[in-house]
Amino acid sequence: MRRQRDTPPTMVRGRKNPLHFGLALRLRQAREQSGLKKSPLAQQAGLAAATERDIESGLRLPTVGTLARLATALHVSPGWLAYGIGDVGIVDGTPSMNTSGMGTRLQIARTTQALSKAELARLVDLSPTALANIERGAQSCVDVVETLARALGISPAWLAFGQMPEFVPEPRRGRPPAQSSVPVD
Repeated sequence: MRRQRDTPPTMVRGRKNPLHFGLALRLRQAREQSGLKKSPLAQQAGLAAATERDIESGLRLPTVGTLARLATALHVSPGWLAYGIGDVGIVDGTPSMNTSGMGTRLQIARTTQALSKAELARLVDLSPTALANIERGAQSCVDVVETLARALGISPAWLAFGQMPEFVPEPRRGRPPAQSSVPVD
């Protein structure tokens, strides 16, 4: 049974939750830190006030294009806003908004792993037509992009926005490695 597009799944204990679950909190934090109210932010991003409100309250998941517009208005990294990947700040004053290349990046990642559109679509519970549309440049929700990235073993921030790194390193468990005081030659 498929869930509705605008209804995010519930938080689950005992297993890793999707990276986009913190989106609403990160959006509110960035908005408050910028000193903007909800309506002015929505206006700067070119969105309806209800759209921004629904995203911030967790009632709606945005497309990567909508999220890129919010990140631009807030002057934050879209990869951080969507998935909590990378630094909150932007490098060189302009956020990376390469959402138009998402289809190409998806196609490259899929063909690198020798997967057909049908095989990848089956892995992520999409129709082959929907996957083909994404590869041709159609917008997709942040949850779909994250599911595709997870199936391909790549970073959702790289897939959606072209932000590096292409691969997200797995967090290490346990104690950090001991630091040596011996100089390295």
